[in-house]
This record gives sequence, C-alpha cells and structure tokens, in this order.
Amino acid sequence: MTKRYYTLLLLLCFISCKEKKSKLIACGSDKVIIIDIEDSLVEAKIIWQWQPADAISLPLVYQENNFKKIDECKPSYDGKNIMITSSTGGIAIINKQSKDVIFYAKIGNPHSIEQLPNDIIAVAASNNKDGNCIAFYNKHNVENSPFLKDSLYGGHGLVWEKNNKLLYALGSNELRAYKLINWSSESRRVQLQEQWALPDTGGHDLVNFNQRDLLITTNNNIWRFNKTLENFEVFRPLEGVKDIKGISITENDKIAYVKAEEKWWSHHIYITNPNNKLSIPDVNLYKVRWWNFE
Repeated sequence: MTKRYYTLLLLLCFISCKEKKSKLIACGSDKVIIIDIEDSLVEAKIIWQWQPADAISLPLVYQENNFKKIDECKPSYDGKNIMITSSTGGIAIINKQSKDVIFYAKIGNPHSIEQLPNDIIAVAASNNKDGNCIAFYNKHNVENSPFLKDSLYGGHGLVWEKNNKLLYALGSNELRAYKLINWSSESRRVQLQEQWALPDTGGHDLVNFNQRDLLITTNNNIWRFNKTLENFEVFRPLEGVKDIKGISITENDKIAYVKAEEKWWSHHIYITNPNNKLSIPDVNLYKVRWWNFE
C-alpha cells in the first residue's frame, strides 16, 4: 500500500473518530440556551440562545405573555427543531437555524412536549383550570386548540417509546402508558393501556434511560421504571437528591440535572462523570437536556 493510501486512511479515521464536543440545551426564564460544556469551567459558555422576540412569526401577545417561564426544551429527533413549553401558557416548535416558530399554541401550565407519528404534538399540562391534561395538536395547524384531550392531574412529562409504540405520561402521582388508535386517520384517539402509582409524590421529569427503563424524578428521589417488569427502583447514582426538575443522561451514563434551589428554579446545572457545577446567574433554570447534534 502506498504512503498516500495510509495518509488517506489516517485522515478518514481522524474525521470519523473525532469525538463531538459535549453540549447541553437548557431553559428557564424566557430563554433557551445551548452550552458548550467542554469550554465551560464554572461559568457556562453559551453558544446559542433564543428568546421569544427572536421568532418573527410569533404574535406579539405570545412574545410578551406566554413564554415568561420556559420549562421544557426538547430537541426534535433530527436536531433541526426545538420543542418548548412555558408554564405561562406557551407551546412552540422553534427552527434552530432561523429561530422562528413553525408551530405555536396555548394551554394552561404546560410542562412537557413530545412529537408523535403523523405530525402530531402531545403536550402535558399541569395544575390550571385549562390544564391537568394531555393535549394533542396537529403540527401544521398553528394557534389551534387541541383536537384531543385526556385528563391527567399535574401533567409534567411525556416520552414516546417507538419500540413498543406507547406514549408514557407522568402526572403528579402516577405514570401512564397510552396506545395510539387509528393514528393515520381522522378518527385517531388514545387508549389508556396501564397506569402505575408513583412511589413518591410530585412527578417532575420523565426521560428515556435505555431501551428497558425510564427515569422519573419526584419530590424526594429519582427512580428507574422497568417497562417490562413494571416496577420502580431508586436510581442509585443520585439516590436521595430532592426536587430535580430536569434530568438527562447519555449512553455512557454522564448525567446532567437541575434541582430546585430558589423556590422552583436554580442558577446551576450539575454534571457527573466528571462532576461539575455550571453557573448561569441570569437564567432561572428548570430543564436541561443533552444536545447530541452539531
């Protein structure tokens, strides 16, 4: 083999094997931010930021009133869009590149959002006269009312499980699993498959841990829920950590989380493996997610 061939192999290996920089997406106050954690020691290095005024298609009344306390910032599966909710009533899907909204709506006290097949958006809404439910929207109908609802007290978390085709929903005191029925037709509906009482009060966040388990945060602990055995176990790496509002974990068990330190928010993001504590003094942080995209 020629020297030129070996040089090409080394170059291809360097390109393909080069590790992506670790990034986090976080939200709170009226901001969504992306942080380069490898260049962050104590103060977080913010490399991307969004506020309601950045979205030129978002009506002024939404900009001024409905995104004051952003409590969810979930990347779409391809990383091109960011799905957000705010406890002051706003729901939106943001195009990351343009910072404009491609969908927006309102509901009482939303806390989580999930994308479902056939361009349907599910939203979990918490305590409010127009909340305490899971609501379903057509992504292509902006500023519309939901076409379907199911009651859920203190709705706080949603995870779509593609493998078993179930929508998991977290309330204040229970976890539920829904099946999608006739989902490609106009008569689509959801069917409650199962529900489980939480081992603690105050369900806050719900995320996928691996193919077998979900992670659930509550007032006094963090739990692994085994989807096959249908049981809860304490999540040992953070056993006893209270009031975690947002948690995210990578495939190599690197954890990022936000816990309530100033009423319901914090100015810090905690990271494990290795341990670090990032400070963001001008954002009342609520949720944090790993950003696995360029």
